[in-house]
Amino acid sequence: MFILSETSREMLAIFLIAVTGYLIGRVHIKGISLGSSGIFLAGLLFGHFGVSISPSIQTLGLLLFIASVGLSAGPTFFRQLRTNGRAYILLCITVAAVGAVTCGAIILLAHVDTPLAVGMMAGAFTTSPGLAAAREAVAGEAAAASVSAGYGIIYPVGVVCKVLFIQILPRLLHADMAYERTLIGPPPAAEAPAGRKSFRIEKWGFFAFSLTVVLGALLGAISIPLPGGGAFSLGTAGGPLIVGLLGGHIGRAGPVDLRPTPSLFGPLKEIGLILFFSSAGAEGGQRLAEILAEYGPSLILYGALLAIIPMTAGYFVSRKLLRLPLLNGLGSLTASMTSTPALAMLVELSGTDDVAAPYATTYPIALITLVLTMQVLVNL
Repeated sequence: MFILSETSREMLAIFLIAVTGYLIGRVHIKGISLGSSGIFLAGLLFGHFGVSISPSIQTLGLLLFIASVGLSAGPTFFRQLRTNGRAYILLCITVAAVGAVTCGAIILLAHVDTPLAVGMMAGAFTTSPGLAAAREAVAGEAAAASVSAGYGIIYPVGVVCKVLFIQILPRLLHADMAYERTLIGPPPAAEAPAGRKSFRIEKWGFFAFSLTVVLGALLGAISIPLPGGGAFSLGTAGGPLIVGLLGGHIGRAGPVDLRPTPSLFGPLKEIGLILFFSSAGAEGGQRLAEILAEYGPSLILYGALLAIIPMTAGYFVSRKLLRLPLLNGLGSLTASMTSTPALAMLVELSGTDDVAAPYATTYPIALITLVLTMQVLVNL
């Protein structure tokens, strides 16, 4: 007879979800697979059967992944900002506007209640700040509950749709990833100033990584009031990403080398994804069947449209109007949809962390834009 403590059961659940998820991720259908995102689907399945994982595990996983991506992409970030910053902002605004129009059409044509529809849009965009803004803007507990219900139904749909979109689109375009990587460009070689020696606090750079997480968490916790009573913050994803990019770009503080060993990033990112996807999936699976039984499967279709239509419009704007290279456009597009899982798939698919630079350039603007968009939709 096995007797496991609560902590042991949780740890076992995480790795059972990971094993199941990696097997799901290896399934190829016409060359398409979920990869590491299969862990999210496995988490939904386990969550449906009552498995729960502490939210702190999800936060830890997100920190590991985001900080690693930021530090490795930092050397190209400011070049991206100077070159394409205006285009990224325009793309972000376009995606939010198309999402708002799609949401409005669902409200008018499908007769979905406004709070529920706005919650669905927040779920399709996987934006927790947008969810909070919508809940604060509606009147009454019942309306706030509808916002949360819409978010809970569509969040996993939004994740899966965006991950598949990022994977399918380059295949439809027959994109040459080796060529596309050259358009983003390799990180410039870091050069120490002449006559100055640098050293690491410890061998692998875990000190620099830990410092990035600490400073990023503090930055993400800063809350800026917005008109209408809402607030904006970079959160757990945005703060460490920005600090990681700055640390990766600067590379040192006096004689202290702040660049972790590059071989550190791969394992940290993968461990981060295991923790993040397993916890987020289990959380989303808790009430999935109950909500679907209450509202019906048609909401799944509406949620898919809320994810796919803005991404499709964003792609055409990025390529045809803004003339962005494919990976630059997709990196900015994943940020416009505030989707860390889609960024993870893009990193895996493209074979370079440099796609995090357009993501990070766009991400803060996306947070502000979506918070304001949710508030406007609720008050129409």
